[in-house]
Order: sequence, then C-alpha cells, then structure tokens
Amino acid sequence: MNKEELIKLFQEHGLIPSTGSLERIISEELNPIEIIEAAKQENLWLIEEKFLEGLVKKEEELEAVAEDLSTLPEAEKERSSVKVFRRTSKPYAAQIESELNIYTDSEITGRSTCSGDIENFVEYFNVRYQNLRDIVRERVDYRSYVTIEELKRRGGNGEQRIIVMVSDKRKSKSGHYLLEVEDPTGSITVLLPSDNSTLTKLFERILPDEVLGIKGRISNSLFIASEITPPDLPITHVTHRAEEQVYVAFLSDLHVGSYLFLEKEFKNFISWLRGERNHKEIAERIKYILIAGDLVDGIGVYPSQEKELIIPDIYEQYHHLSELLAEIPDYVEIVVIPGNHDAVRKAEPQPCIPKELCPKLYEFENIHMSSNPVMLSLHGVKTLVYHGTTLDTIIGSLSGVSYAHPETAMVEYLKRRHLAPTYGHDSIVPENHDYLVLKDIPDIFHCGHVHTNGYTNYRGVHVINSGTWQGRTKYQEQLGHIPTPCKVPIMNLQNMELNLINFSG
Repeated sequence: MNKEELIKLFQEHGLIPSTGSLERIISEELNPIEIIEAAKQENLWLIEEKFLEGLVKKEEELEAVAEDLSTLPEAEKERSSVKVFRRTSKPYAAQIESELNIYTDSEITGRSTCSGDIENFVEYFNVRYQNLRDIVRERVDYRSYVTIEELKRRGGNGEQRIIVMVSDKRKSKSGHYLLEVEDPTGSITVLLPSDNSTLTKLFERILPDEVLGIKGRISNSLFIASEITPPDLPITHVTHRAEEQVYVAFLSDLHVGSYLFLEKEFKNFISWLRGERNHKEIAERIKYILIAGDLVDGIGVYPSQEKELIIPDIYEQYHHLSELLAEIPDYVEIVVIPGNHDAVRKAEPQPCIPKELCPKLYEFENIHMSSNPVMLSLHGVKTLVYHGTTLDTIIGSLSGVSYAHPETAMVEYLKRRHLAPTYGHDSIVPENHDYLVLKDIPDIFHCGHVHTNGYTNYRGVHVINSGTWQGRTKYQEQLGHIPTPCKVPIMNLQNMELNLINFSG
C-alpha cells in the first residue's frame, strides 16, 4: 500500500498520520488496520511515530510472554492469568460474524401456486392493483380517494382523486391525450388537457398496466385530469448502514460455458479475494458477494447457441461454476439467483436453481441459492437483487433510457414500484402473491442482464448494475451494444461508498 492509499484509509476513520509514521508503516510493513483499531481504543486522532513505537514494544513484550508460556506444562498454562494477544493472519471479514438475512416472503422457491387458469390472471391483477394502490394511498392526499363506481355516482361534485390501472393510452384527433383506466369497480376515460405541459410530458412516459393516482373532475363521461401521481419513492429515504466496515461485491452474467466467458479475469478476481493482488485493504473486508443471475450460458437459450459454447453440457457448466466458486474464501457469504440463461423456468418470479443441476453448490455452507428476485439484509442494509430481464421492455418503451446506462432504466422500476410495470411483453407467472412489487424500499438495488455497469442514487436508494464476465457477443455487435466486462462494483456498507475495480488486466 502506498502513501496516498494509506492516507485515504486513515482519513476514512477520522485519523491523521504524521509523515514519519507513514514512512515507518511502509518500511516495516506494519498492519494499518491494527493501528487504526488501537488508535480508536485510545481516542487518538493523530498517528505519531511515538504511538507506533509503543504498539511495537507492547507486541514484542506479549510475544516474549507467549514464548515463556509455551515452555510451561499444560496445567500451568491454563492456571496462568496472563492473556496473550497474537497477531492473527486472518482477514478482517473472516473475524466477524455474518449478518445475512434472506427475507423468506420474497422467495418464490417451493411456494408457487399458479395453475395457469384464467382465475389466476384475474387474481394476480387484483393483487397487483391492491399492492400499488396501497402505496399511493400512503400519500395524505389519496387517503380519501374514491372508486370509479363512486366517481360516476357522485357526478360533477368538484375535484376527486382516483387510483387506477392504465389499460391503454392514445391521442385524440383534436390533440388531447387520453388514458383508458380501470379499477375493480369499473373503467373510465381520463383526458389530459393539451395545454397542461406537465401532464403531456408525463403522458409520454406512462406505461400500460402501471397504477397511478389521478386528481381531476368528471365531465359527462370523461375524467379531466389536473394532476397525476405515480407510486414512486418518498423524496427522502434514510439509508440503513452497517455499524462496521464490511464490503459487498456485486456480480452477474458470468455465462460459464460460453467460449466468451472471461475465465482468466474471473480467476483474477478470486485471487484478489484471497489476498494475492493489490487493494488488499478492501479485499480482506469483503464479507458478501451477490450474483444476480446468468451464472452459466445455458443450452438452447437462443438459435444456434451450441456454436458458441465451449462446454455444451448444462450439468458440466454448473459443475465448472461450482469449482470456481469453491476457490472463494469460505468466510465470504455468496448469494446466487438465476437469470434467463439459467436452467429454471423463464417466467418470473424464478425459483432458485435446483439442486439436481448443481449439487456441489449446495454442499457449501457459505453459498445460498435464492430466487429471482430476492430481498436480503446485509449487516442491516436492505438489498434487493433482481436479474433484470424486464429491462429490455423498459429500455424499448421509454425515451431517455438506454443499454449504455442501465441505471436510468432501473430508476423507472423504482418510480413505478414494480419490476414488471407492463404485463404481456415479458413472461410473468400470475401468482396469488406479487413477488415483483416493491412494497419495501431497499437501500441497495442490484441488477444485471444488460452486461453494462451503471450506478446512480435515486432518493436514497443506491442503484447498481454489475456488468458481466462475458466478452462481446455477435448479437451485441449487431445491436451496437458495448458491454463493460470484469469491472466489479464493491460497496462499503458502513459509509455506502462505491468502488469499481477492473480485473481485466
């Protein structure tokens, strides 16, 4: 670690090192983490050489005591009241307990109830509407909303508020903007006046099936809108933080089995985790790794895929993945969810990858096979992990969002409080519980799928897309899409700062 890195590390802990102490730490290869912890115990803010001398002397004395004790009989060792502190070679993350909690109510695995009947679809849309309606109702103005049936019965009785699902939108011949909306009691046409620029701009970004709060007045058979309120996030969201400095690494889209899987670079990442490369001060604090789907390239996912596979057997793909993940230190908790290339049902929500396909992964206590999507808590930080297949629909439906900046599309999920705002373009299972609604607000929102890194902060939520470990495919070349492989977002859960480390070199 050089001087600049040391200074930054000390500053993160509110400490200032003197020039002499910096030189001594480097020349004698002293452990800066131990120095920081000792300084905090003594409530110091300035690290001087004199303080370092005291630490070194104290450690030498303890080592001498330890040497003396080593010659004593075992019985005398046990009776000795001297407690010897030995410097441990274990990384910081190996010395702290895991605080991983997987929210069971976000897991679809083993809980699917869908039979594919028309009743399932009716029930799903009712549940979807009710969940999003309840989010809109959290706003003071909408606590006394009326149903469409009540609206029509009251007639022209001043301004009213309704909470509705959009079934269609169109422009009239006279230039007005029209929404066809419904709730469980009926349907009505909403007119957005063409002279209201706020509403007309919003009209362009409204998607079918999303739920909105609308304020307006009824005139004949039309509801004339004056204000539209999406579910969205509260303007201020207080982000939870870890009490200690632990890190989480975000991965996705490994595509093991593809001839474009960048295995050498992925092994660079693993060797870094094992303390064999630079930035050791970050590597030794990695406690969690989240892998957001597409672990393997799969079989028959797209036409002529077999020509692009170096491992043409799905079992062997998962076996090779298991061998790679086995090299990650066992004190690191790994959460794995499937994606559209993995061997589970394509319709979302997806259950976890079954044990029959990857038995070795189920043998490791630190690897947790979960569903897509899933909500977690990492040292108290609420984290939503979703592969992101429906990003294709968002990007294709809205202007201003793109594959080059996937975080902009992910923000659209948060605004609509749903991971599949439009039904019909993506394969969604009509369960009696909507696993894709965002009732709880995460502190971190992590996706993959589009193979491009992206990051933003939206109303207190850290939005992260983790890129890929696969080279540029022919399909991406045709689309002009340029992936960003081997760049790993890593977040400090104590201060929520994000690093992006490139393992391609």
